[in-house]
This record gives sequence, C-alpha cells and structure tokens, in this order.
Amino acid sequence: ELLIVDDGSTDDTRAVVLAAREAMANAARFSGADEISVYAEADGDGISVFVRDRGTGFDRTAVPPERRGLSESIEGRMTRRGGTATISSTPGQGTEVELSLPRKAS
Repeated sequence: ELLIVDDGSTDDTRAVVLAAREAMANAARFSGADEISVYAEADGDGISVFVRDRGTGFDRTAVPPERRGLSESIEGRMTRRGGTATISSTPGQGTEVELSLPRKAS
C-alpha cells in the first residue's frame, strides 16, 4: 500500500501519485508476479513514473468495460492534468505503465 502524505503537493503531483498507486495495485492484484518494479523521477521537465511487472500480462481488448481502473484511474487522471499514461502489456510477458506529466510553464 502506498501512503500519500499531504505535503502541500500540487493537484498535478497528486494525480501522478494516485495514478501510480492504481498501476501498482493493479500489478499486485492481477499480474501474479513476485516482484513489481517502480521508478519515479521528478526534475525541471516534469514527473515520470514507470511501473513494471513480469507477470501474466493481458490483452487490453479483453478488459471488461465496467473495469475502469485503466481508463479512468490511470489514463483519465493523467489526461485531465495534461499528462500521458502509456500502458503496454503482452500476455505471458508482463505489463509496463509509463506516466508522464510535463512541467507547466509559469
């Protein structure tokens, strides 16, 4: 479980953290993998997070429409903040979720 501390982060940062949490929860729930790798980086260009597993993978077209974790909790959340979520999965080989949120010009 990822603990989110209210540290005064912006809503944009919080959206990335919540999308990453959903990706990690999905990997833990569905991948069957013993290990999940998470890499996060924040710099002057923005925030990037990668969540990877070498588990069962899945066929995106087989995900029932009522399961909205990918479309809303990850992709939708990132899109609403001006970022992207790229989900790559191959049955039998695992899944990678890449979250990217560029820094907004001030």
